[in-house]
Amino acid sequence: MSESITLIKEEVLTLGRLVETTVYEVTRLLKGDKRADLSLVERQEAEINDLCLEIEEKCVDLLVERDTANGAREIRALVSIPLIAAKLERLADHANRVARFANWAIEDQIEIPEELPRMAASVYHMVQELLLCFLTDSPSKAKEILASDSNVDYLHDLLSKRLLSDLGEQDSAGAQMKAQFLFCGRFLERMGDACTSIAKRVYFLSTGERIGKGGH
Repeated sequence: MSESITLIKEEVLTLGRLVETTVYEVTRLLKGDKRADLSLVERQEAEINDLCLEIEEKCVDLLVERDTANGAREIRALVSIPLIAAKLERLADHANRVARFANWAIEDQIEIPEELPRMAASVYHMVQELLLCFLTDSPSKAKEILASDSNVDYLHDLLSKRLLSDLGEQDSAGAQMKAQFLFCGRFLERMGDACTSIAKRVYFLSTGERIGKGGH
């Protein structure tokens, strides 16, 4: 059983690296980097979805054989790993939406608010730390990730206040553009939330204890 779980965890890391690449390309797109590859993001979407389902099915199969489980930690792993994979898949879905908008903004030479690439860079760092956290089963690293989400929340609040301050004074086209920026900010904020959810699940997997967003 332990060997089977180790192999599944390796597949989760593969899934996580695909998501990491997706978020990296999103960050490049939001920075206006014309070398960023939207087609890579789109190609990886199906691969991420398929791998997420495959991981879930393998965990279910092992749970059906639960009489061979060796302890509570293995049961926690089999319950937690599909949830972690699903959160990674959802994070990638949000990233795809932001990537398409960013690519459109580049093509139309629209200036992207500076908060958006900064948010994406913060989420990218969180994903990197998540993969390390998952690989090492580190409760302390999970707490660090929870704390780092405050920067994403701060930038989201900053962006929202700035864009909403004069929204009513904009013409129709300008108001619609600001609304698109707000949607992107919301998706990036949800990506940060997905990272914290995964960190809390890794903490539970490792310790058997629950942890709040603030690390308590």
